[in-house]
Amino acid sequence: MAGAANEPPAAILDVGTNTVLMLVGRRRPDGSVEVVEDRATITRLGEGLGADRRRLRPEAIARTLAAIADHLAHAERLGVARERIRAVATAGVRMAEDAEAFLEPAARLLGRPIETISGEEEARLSYLSVAREEPIGPLRVLDIGGGSTELTLGRGTQVEDVVSFRLGSVHLWEAFAPNDPPGSEVFEAMVARARETLATRPVAPHPVLHAVAGTATTTAALLLDLERYDRDRVDGATFSAGQVRERGDALAHRTFAERAAHPCLPRGRADVIVAGVAILTAALAHCGAETLVVRDRGHRFALLP
Repeated sequence: MAGAANEPPAAILDVGTNTVLMLVGRRRPDGSVEVVEDRATITRLGEGLGADRRRLRPEAIARTLAAIADHLAHAERLGVARERIRAVATAGVRMAEDAEAFLEPAARLLGRPIETISGEEEARLSYLSVAREEPIGPLRVLDIGGGSTELTLGRGTQVEDVVSFRLGSVHLWEAFAPNDPPGSEVFEAMVARARETLATRPVAPHPVLHAVAGTATTTAALLLDLERYDRDRVDGATFSAGQVRERGDALAHRTFAERAAHPCLPRGRADVIVAGVAILTAALAHCGAETLVVRDRGHRFALLP
């Protein structure tokens, strides 16, 4: 651990469909991550991609470029050398026919190209971010994004199966365009739609499902009744499948304004969280899991050098 303290920090920029994240940290000698800072800015780069077209909206590109510039400036303040910043993009960019409209100006900001990783690689990395700290027994890791959902099965650090579904919280929400509040009927319809998509790749039942990324961590914060987000309390928290479904139904009965008033539910997630919890509910059922373990991490943790 002393060696890690002497290493200069590195940063991973993760450009998702809904959120731009930046992890600043160091890799400890035992392979775990010393987090210096983990930041998130909701920009919804993939707005509208799943509903009406396959082109990025100029205002979404502008929001995302502004967030990247802010993250880069913050990384510099934390002492991260530009050559120690790596940036990757996921489903929102993968789906866009005009991805270069975002990738070219983003590369100018960064000083090098942003890598677009496949859904399968995204799933593998998210799995490893958990598996390196859960090295024994069968393991299932779920990563719900705004434009895709990844499910990875393995044993220890060995990946056995990977699947990326075109199912995300932003696009599922946009597909239903529900009333405010959506209500139980819409929530259950979202769960059913998600289960239909997941059913295209059956898996053998397993009692525990680990979940990473914003939908899972936000759900955990709500279930823990946190007044402010606390990574130490969220990371590793466990819940029953029934608790997850009940919270999703409760959220569906609140208006957008009521959901956004919660201190752990930013406005950029307060709408799509209903769809996100629907996917989480469906995934637990799909995997035959009665227990959810939430991990505050993701593929950016596996990418840190």
